[in-house]
Amino acid sequence: MSTARLLQPKSHRIGAGFQADGLREPLELLDPFIMVDHFRMSEPVFAPHPHAGFSAVTYLFDDSAAGLLSRDSLGGQHAIPPGGLHWTVAGRGVMHDEYPATPGRETHGLQIFVNLPADQKLRGPAVMRLGPEQMPHSAGAGWRAVQVFGGTSGLALPTAASLSIVDIDGGAQFDWQLQPGEQGFALVVQGGGQAGELPLSAGRALSLPEGGHACIAAEAATRLAVFSGRPLREPVVRHGPFVMSDEGQIVAALQRFQTGGMGRLCPRNTPNA
Repeated sequence: MSTARLLQPKSHRIGAGFQADGLREPLELLDPFIMVDHFRMSEPVFAPHPHAGFSAVTYLFDDSAAGLLSRDSLGGQHAIPPGGLHWTVAGRGVMHDEYPATPGRETHGLQIFVNLPADQKLRGPAVMRLGPEQMPHSAGAGWRAVQVFGGTSGLALPTAASLSIVDIDGGAQFDWQLQPGEQGFALVVQGGGQAGELPLSAGRALSLPEGGHACIAAEAATRLAVFSGRPLREPVVRHGPFVMSDEGQIVAALQRFQTGGMGRLCPRNTPNA
């Protein structure tokens, strides 16, 4: 196994309706990803909010008890079913809102922020979607994988990044090989085992350097969210929901938001929501 290390996400919750294990640091090991939240949400805890400078991506696991509804200031209102993907390229700015389609029923998924290259920070916003039936599947001895995005998945992504959901039977192994120039991390969603001498358990993430390799041995039935991508290695300045290349872009994004340049999104409790 190539040099690897374990990352430990931090847990956070909002009331009784939202809990997540969030992976945000060290940024140089996540690049081109900004953050990943492994979440469970049963109530609409977030109000409509802006995004700019990155892609906001939601994936729902196939075991999610309910779907999500996604609204945006581009006029879109979309259902995200269990097993589905919703990719919002925020670019220069968009208003966004996501909440459980059936309040009280738990949604289970990943909220992923993917950085945009510096030359795309101010591009026009756009939305891309994939249903579970559109995602490529593969399998080997004792394991099965779904390619959510990247690889042979059918989305033209603005950033070279990929996500696969890999299920490994207890006692089986999964051989994970990164491509040259790509780094990645595998978040243990459930189960656990070993990667060489490193112990894997639910909530931990195994980080591999560029072109790295690991043989993951599952002690029990294990599910991994396997991320990889080509690092951008560009300056990153974060301010709340904005991820830009410098402070001047952050100030400009705040001004666009405050003056309606990112569009408007009515609160959910109004007739037009």
